[in-house]
Amino acid sequence: MIVTNAFLTTSGESAFQPLHSFGGISLIERALLNVQRVGVKTCFVLAGPGQSKHLQGAIERNPQITVPIVWFGKESEVREHCGDVQSDSYVLSYDMIFRPALLEEIARQEEQCTSADVQRLEDGPVLVSSNRLSSVLEDEAFTTGSGDKGTRASTAFGHGREFYHRLGPGDILWKLEKEFLLALENPRDGIVDHYFNRKISRFVTRQILSTQVTPNQVTVLAFTTGMLGAGCFLLGHYTGTVAGAILLQISTILDCVDGEIARVKMLETDFGEWLDVTLDTLVHIAVFLCVGVAVWKQDAITAAPLLGGILALGAVIAFPLVTLAERTEEQGWRRAGWEDALLEKLVAGLTSRDYSLLVLLCAVFGTLAWFLLAAAVGAHVFWVVLAFLLWKAGRFTKLFCSR
Repeated sequence: MIVTNAFLTTSGESAFQPLHSFGGISLIERALLNVQRVGVKTCFVLAGPGQSKHLQGAIERNPQITVPIVWFGKESEVREHCGDVQSDSYVLSYDMIFRPALLEEIARQEEQCTSADVQRLEDGPVLVSSNRLSSVLEDEAFTTGSGDKGTRASTAFGHGREFYHRLGPGDILWKLEKEFLLALENPRDGIVDHYFNRKISRFVTRQILSTQVTPNQVTVLAFTTGMLGAGCFLLGHYTGTVAGAILLQISTILDCVDGEIARVKMLETDFGEWLDVTLDTLVHIAVFLCVGVAVWKQDAITAAPLLGGILALGAVIAFPLVTLAERTEEQGWRRAGWEDALLEKLVAGLTSRDYSLLVLLCAVFGTLAWFLLAAAVGAHVFWVVLAFLLWKAGRFTKLFCSR
């Protein structure tokens, strides 16, 4: 369901102003980006006395915000305009912290419950039919936030966890940013990500959010660090392999940071996702090849460079198959076959960053040869099984038909 209008109020007695920063962008920018992401075509903003020009200037400096905005300075102007609105509309306040998925879920619930003309989450965003729009906008508890402010709702929606919080007088923004980050975990994170990498990455991300550092810049830094780690393996000696494994582990932590910054600051782009996946794959291939050289220099296995090449080849073949599995994931959810369930677990388990810790442990204990042997075989078993499941689930056919 596409909702074409949104009404955003910036008036009220909140302890925080519309231009207060949360997660590196202002509250009003976050609200506008939220409605923009769910397909809203026009956003009507009710600004407080003398606020409009000030807010407009700040918003115009953000090239991400492309949704057309109609500004109102008085509530009476908004009520007069309500009569011209013929479709369902979102109504929200700038001091509500959430992700676009929350609006999508409200719209989905409204579709499934056609008898209801208002859908909302506690003191949160409202999806309202045109005949009730005026009354909802006149709801003082809603527009001023005098209702149950400070209520936090964190609920499971679909395949992820969603976050909602309406700001109240006692809120501390940096603590809320921490809570917000906790709600952005990738469902495909492995054990190492969950218990180690994310613990460090969230701290790093919070230090970066207030800067101008972009997710793509962090992605390039992660790539550079990983390639330096691969280069260290070429030295062949114990110190070099341990240093290479440590740099690889740092690279995986930075790989968590770029996604966290993108999600918190709402900077996700198709190019950024492509860059992240491509550079990650290049790092993996380089590390596998260089580990082969390191094992050969340590006289552990004579054919180690060949095994490194076989392992890298497995990663190259698996790359498009994993991409296909991810791009057809929604089709798998709808089909809900055993192949789709196994595909989801396989991709989540074997494409996580957990292998970096295994490389580090093997480097520390001098057992990289065992890692190389097992991984060279496992990589090819992985892509063969993955290809079989994709074929069995009809994902190849669906991809070609969609084109």
